[in-house]
Amino acid sequence: MTEAIAHDTYRQQWEESVAAGNGEILYGKDGFDCVGRCDHYYSQDYFWEIQLRPGFWLEFIDDEIHRSLDLLTEHDESMPLVSKFYLSGHHPVLTPNVKGVNQEYEEKAGQSYLFFLPDIQEIERFPVHQRLQLVKVCFDLDYLRSLGADSNVLPDELQQFFGDKPLTRFHCATGALTLAMQAALRQILDCPYQGIIKRLFLESKALELLTLQLHQWAEQHNPSTDSRTLHADDVERLYHAREILMHDIQNPPSLMDLARQVGLNDYKLKAGFRQIFGTTVFGYLQTCRMERAKQLLAERQLSIAAIAHTVGYASQSRFCHAFKQRYGMTPIACRKAS
Repeated sequence: MTEAIAHDTYRQQWEESVAAGNGEILYGKDGFDCVGRCDHYYSQDYFWEIQLRPGFWLEFIDDEIHRSLDLLTEHDESMPLVSKFYLSGHHPVLTPNVKGVNQEYEEKAGQSYLFFLPDIQEIERFPVHQRLQLVKVCFDLDYLRSLGADSNVLPDELQQFFGDKPLTRFHCATGALTLAMQAALRQILDCPYQGIIKRLFLESKALELLTLQLHQWAEQHNPSTDSRTLHADDVERLYHAREILMHDIQNPPSLMDLARQVGLNDYKLKAGFRQIFGTTVFGYLQTCRMERAKQLLAERQLSIAAIAHTVGYASQSRFCHAFKQRYGMTPIACRKAS
């Protein structure tokens, strides 16, 4: 039997269970994230919420449903724009009065969604005995507008946020999770950093997910014959190339080998890499090497010579010269300052 409850009632059940010792909410020592766990009547829940910037945050949700549930949620006028990525599970959603969208649709594993649904009543139907895992990137309209005024490259649904006309609701299934999206999601969940580095890393990955999703959406709805426009599968290959460089800075592949590994010709690799990341393949590799070197210097565990070797330099003097060119100080001075 399916139970129907309001979201406020569900939240109250959650809070009462935590108060009774069946869960906890822990706030990170850095002050920008919190983790919650709770086992209650309806489900066993876990969430991780990270405040990245004012009006821009990230959520990971992992729920195991104990009972079939229809959850009624009243979205108010301040509801943010939400980008959602499903890792496991599925559930139907009833959302009336959204132009171009069936009243009932399904959100499911392996897919991503982008929606703006303020001032509306929504019912989410959760089947029993399933695990629901998803990542949400949420941002209010002020944050979206702060990213820039050039909205012409965006789909119509997003261009509306940069004008002065009344806003319209939308819900869009943007497509299957690409390998690049899956890699970014895994890096978020396995984030190895702490403090401000953790926050910056997670912010970069949240923006990367949004970039990949918007490119996929635009490619589906506005295919272009312009040779400078990359297809979604090319973008995925370029992100894969970047991952290879990031994980093998000591012995990176040659340009030809890298192109072969990701299934692109060398011209498309070079041109596409600059188009997506704003730098050359070598320039990106150099940035990775210098950032890793700076991290190792701060850790104070390796000698300068060992760090040079770790980041791919056969010559310590060449490493020191490159480091000084990048940061305006020698590695020794950087270590003393850290």
